Amino acid sequence: MATQVPKPSAKRQRIAERAAAREADALQEQGLINPSSRSVLVQLRSGQDDSPLGTTLSLPASAGPREMAQLVNTLRRQLQPSDDEDDDEDIPYTFHVVLGGEQTSQPTRVNIGNSLQEDVLQAAVAKRLGISEEDSLTVVYEPQAVFRVRAVTRCTSTLSGHASPILCCSFSPSGKLLATGAGDKTCRLWDMEAELPLHTLAGHAGWVLCAEWEPRERQLATGGMDGQVWVWDAIDARYTGRKGWGSRSGEQLDAERALKGDTGKQSVAERRAARHAAPPGHMLRGHTKWITSLAWEPAHRSATPRLASSSKDGTVRVWNVANRQVDFVLSGHTASVNCVRWGGEGAIYTASSDRTVKVWSDKDGKLIRTLNEHAHWVNTLALSTDYFLRTGPFDPRGKYEAAATERSRAGEEEDSHAVAAAKARYDEATGGGVRPEILVSGSDDQTLFMWPPQIGGNREDGMTPKKPVSRLTGHQKTVNHVCFSPDGRMLASASFDNSVKLWDGKTGKFVANLRGHVASVYRVAWSADSRMLVSASRDSTLKLWNLKTYKLRVDLPGHQDEVYCVDFLADKVASGGRDRAIKVWRS
Repeated sequence: MATQVPKPSAKRQRIAERAAAREADALQEQGLINPSSRSVLVQLRSGQDDSPLGTTLSLPASAGPREMAQLVNTLRRQLQPSDDEDDDEDIPYTFHVVLGGEQTSQPTRVNIGNSLQEDVLQAAVAKRLGISEEDSLTVVYEPQAVFRVRAVTRCTSTLSGHASPILCCSFSPSGKLLATGAGDKTCRLWDMEAELPLHTLAGHAGWVLCAEWEPRERQLATGGMDGQVWVWDAIDARYTGRKGWGSRSGEQLDAERALKGDTGKQSVAERRAARHAAPPGHMLRGHTKWITSLAWEPAHRSATPRLASSSKDGTVRVWNVANRQVDFVLSGHTASVNCVRWGGEGAIYTASSDRTVKVWSDKDGKLIRTLNEHAHWVNTLALSTDYFLRTGPFDPRGKYEAAATERSRAGEEEDSHAVAAAKARYDEATGGGVRPEILVSGSDDQTLFMWPPQIGGNREDGMTPKKPVSRLTGHQKTVNHVCFSPDGRMLASASFDNSVKLWDGKTGKFVANLRGHVASVYRVAWSADSRMLVSASRDSTLKLWNLKTYKLRVDLPGHQDEVYCVDFLADKVASGGRDRAIKVWRS
């Protein structure tokens, strides 16, 4: 039997590595060698359409995101010339490498934060697979938002007013207003610029369970445990924020009194109370059990959007809000409908406790197909275009809002401009149809399913709409909430197993596990630039996560009890829960 030389101990290996490093430093000082001269063969590939950018290149192993971003921008201009002046501006990119493919069960996506050498070649996965400088790497690049949202670090306001636990909160599309619903049967509006209360919307006879803003911020819909849907109208629909919802002018007040036939003289106190009264609202009655979810028709599909409401009575009603009538009722489910989403391609998606997801036509309410892969109640749905559908024509830099204000002063009609702006943003999100809308569903069966495009899309790959793209497994308890990042690249899911998981927004592959909460996670929300994620939990904290290292970035304690809801828009985070307080977090 041959004698085998024993492997050196870990301590001896460290001593040898240090000695080799000292020797290399000494040789470098003498100019005899240059350790930075190592190179790696790299094929750059777009993360949006999977197309290669140029041929295989030889890059220094020390190259990092900044150097590679400069290279991508240069190659993009050379290979894809354009007359558009905006294309001359450098676009920020993120880079990652997928190592191992199906050869390993561990996360194979490796983000490049410092350099190819440090983040990829020295990664544990690369060492296990034997990858070195001699191998060719496929580096995937994806554009980031040009703007950057600053990380929230502190609570700037604690807003009290609700007399019961806060069950839902939602920023308006412009981010200037916040709507909160609570168990005290009221919905409250808050001015986020001054961080002060604005209005109390009273009308529900039960808990307010959900609140949803119309994409142009002219209306707010609320649903309650009483089975009622209320739609509240802006005081001045020509404007947004406090100017649109704040108070009535003297002319508006006189016009409202004239409509009511009131010609009597008011005292100063009565006139002041009337000017600052809550916005008008009207009730849509038809459901027999509580409302579980609301969804507005996308702004790019109609200047006067309709509203869809799902209920525990097993139906979804599509309302013509202008006429205050039901257009049609979607009644194919056999149990509670837990979630409804109105897609940008003409489909309404519903998830139910009957273990199915159904796709309906928004024109006539006809059933398109039923997706029935889940083994238990389906709790939540998310669309890759949710952020753009929610914000409609409002862009993060406020260009549309400023232009709309000028048009309003000039007396111009705004509907056509708003529809065109919303359509342009939606086309940007889908790449003009290159990246069609994707649906993800989460269930009590502890899994998620990613579904192919239900309307449109490319069928050349052999996929059928009823066959899921992937089955996302890993959670050990109920999947409570799922949400796409605004750019559609990532997907976050919250579960009762105390964890948040990240998945690839295109393939559904597992990316990372975010652990830090010590109790069930109820909700997650993304920043507008897709660089940050915040989660709300039963453990009374919010947590802001670092998506480069997949570790906790900032812990946000302050609530006295469970945090039921959270929303992230512009540079603000709002949260509410069982302690009946709204907390606003900023940088």
